[in-house]
Amino acid sequence: MGVAVLVIFLTFAMLLSLASKTLLAIWIYKDAEQRGMNAILWCLLMIFVSVFIILVIYLIIRRKGEVMKKNLGLLISGLGVAVVNTIIVVVCVVGLIFSIANDNGMHNMMDSYNYYDDYNYDYDYDTDSWNDDL
Repeated sequence: MGVAVLVIFLTFAMLLSLASKTLLAIWIYKDAEQRGMNAILWCLLMIFVSVFIILVIYLIIRRKGEVMKKNLGLLISGLGVAVVNTIIVVVCVVGLIFSIANDNGMHNMMDSYNYYDDYNYDYDYDTDSWNDDL
């Protein structure tokens, strides 16, 4: 993979990460608010900490109550985007590792260029001029 392709994929992964955090933060805010928990705290935790860690902790310690089925779409779509994002990041990191491992260092385009083939000029001392022997 070229470096430009990796940069494009990582930029796309960053945008997916923002989308998944937004969707899950909205879901966790609505769910925590419905259950009488501190919704702003959970929303901020979802934004600033790992999505999967906070989601697991929230699902374990949330208060029992009725589940709002209309908000389940936010949860499912947020988790789907987060999983796709994780797969893209893993592929980019593996591609980056392989590209670094296969790189033999910096190469100069002109290293194998033979300067003497293009410039076969000889000085003719009899005519006091340069001769082009191409």
